[in-house]
Amino acid sequence: MSFIVLIAAGLLVPVFYKNNIFIAKLIAIAAFITSAVMAYNEMGLNNVFPFFVLDESTQLMEYVLLATLAAVTFSLSGFERPLIAQMLFVAGASIAILETNNFFLFIVLFEVIAIISYVLVANIRNFYNAEGAIKAFIAGAVASGIILFGFALFSFVTDSFNYSQMNVNGKFTLIAVAIMLAGIFYKLTVVPMHGWAADAYSQVNHAAAAILSGVIKSVMLVAVFKAFYKFLIAYPTSTVLIFSFFAILTMTLANFMALWQKRISKILAYSSIAHSGYALIPFAAAASVYSYTGVLYYAIAYIFMQTSVFLILNDLRREAGVKYLEDIKGLAQKAPVHALFFTIQLFSLAGIPLLAGFLSKAVAFYAGIDAGLWPIVLVALLNSALAVSYYAWIVKHIYFDAPVNGTVKKISISSGSLIGQLILLIGTIYFGIVATQVFNATISM
Repeated sequence: MSFIVLIAAGLLVPVFYKNNIFIAKLIAIAAFITSAVMAYNEMGLNNVFPFFVLDESTQLMEYVLLATLAAVTFSLSGFERPLIAQMLFVAGASIAILETNNFFLFIVLFEVIAIISYVLVANIRNFYNAEGAIKAFIAGAVASGIILFGFALFSFVTDSFNYSQMNVNGKFTLIAVAIMLAGIFYKLTVVPMHGWAADAYSQVNHAAAAILSGVIKSVMLVAVFKAFYKFLIAYPTSTVLIFSFFAILTMTLANFMALWQKRISKILAYSSIAHSGYALIPFAAAASVYSYTGVLYYAIAYIFMQTSVFLILNDLRREAGVKYLEDIKGLAQKAPVHALFFTIQLFSLAGIPLLAGFLSKAVAFYAGIDAGLWPIVLVALLNSALAVSYYAWIVKHIYFDAPVNGTVKKISISSGSLIGQLILLIGTIYFGIVATQVFNATISM
């Protein structure tokens, strides 16, 4: 099964990556492809262990997850090679948390992914990386403590942890869920539990940030919705109030903060936080038949877009020391291929039609309208318009400004990065045009 293949590959890769990164990449990509084939053939954890289910929507998310991690693998080079093994462990744990239908296992796997993420950001080369890694670790530790406390309370009021059999009517259930959500909001970078992410995403190695903010957050969105769905529909008033409030607060504050940033990674970090706000709308609209569709679509679109932009920034930082907005002036002349990929993915993040970012927002917002939450959707639309300004500002620097030093030194893209970016671009375009797979996988559930 795919879980065993990924973990075995993760243990094998460190034997090779120090001396031959090509073999390490080959092993990882073979493991990702094999896992995707196994998912297609429904060879999941459900065939070996109880408390796991592999349905059509989970299969689709696993395909997207594995394709994205394969794209990242192609893009890695140099001192980033330890990330290859760490991504395999991330993939194994992510598949397990996506397939589980047991709340206890969800909590355990949630913490496993958190621990892997600490190792992921510990690929430190300077003080700046170290500061970001420490902030991520401290925030993660605090979140874990809060989640475990809430779970301990909930364990007193339920006889079963299976999603379909959980007792959600206990005396302390609402308090326990509120406490657990406070910890989970740390992981999903929801305001006001977002401060660590604004710094960590911009300070850690950008390839690690791509996995942390793009891959892991997307997986968590889907897994959290499935784990908490029974709570969401059992307490409709509390669900609407809590998630609507935090959705508005998160998207509004993050978008305004992004407007004032000069460091590109910080803009992308706040953009990531703002997208967490948009993604909370289907949670608030849990009563809608389109709520899960909205969450899944948003996770799929976001994983392609966010991973791509941080990988591009990683290339530019490594090849030309790009950090600030001024550094990308005239980028279209210096690095036309990077500029093209970067621009398309920024347009997708902004919600431009025919790209995945547009359709994912449309489905998420429609879930909100279907549930009668049109005021929240209106706020989200205004925020989306606001976000276009800082995405457009970046594009303006790339295409319409001259390089600061007045010279044009060409930056070529490696074959690995080119393949990785093409995979991510195909995903962004495909899910920006074709929506049937996501709807077919979720509406019947």
